[in-house]
Amino acid sequence: MADLDNRNADFECFTTLKRWLENRNHNKTFLDYFHQCGYQTIAIYGAGDLGNLLYEEVKGSDVHVKYFVDRNAEGMKEIDQIPVITIPEMKNVEDVDVLVITPLGNYDAINQILTEYMPEMRTISLREAVYEF
Repeated sequence: MADLDNRNADFECFTTLKRWLENRNHNKTFLDYFHQCGYQTIAIYGAGDLGNLLYEEVKGSDVHVKYFVDRNAEGMKEIDQIPVITIPEMKNVEDVDVLVITPLGNYDAINQILTEYMPEMRTISLREAVYEF
């Protein structure tokens, strides 16, 4: 059963990255998506590979990444001078227009935890966003 779960997670990751690359090949980026939605400030949940790829795509633009949220933030202080914080620390930072949840298979569980700490925060999954632009 674990092999099947791993294969499903791998396939979900593959299809999301494939769509992201297809969008890029058609000159569509996350910047387009964020502009379309009116998002000027974002936070990124997940300071791993996908979170960093998203950050690299918007870095230096008019869409500002205010902070990263990561469950392992204690080991990280910042990425490119942007704070990396834990979920409980979110209560001490400024609001953002949206928090993008980059782990692909855990959106519902992560969103539920985030809602307990910040019920008014708007979230979106990376997977959902990549299919909307």
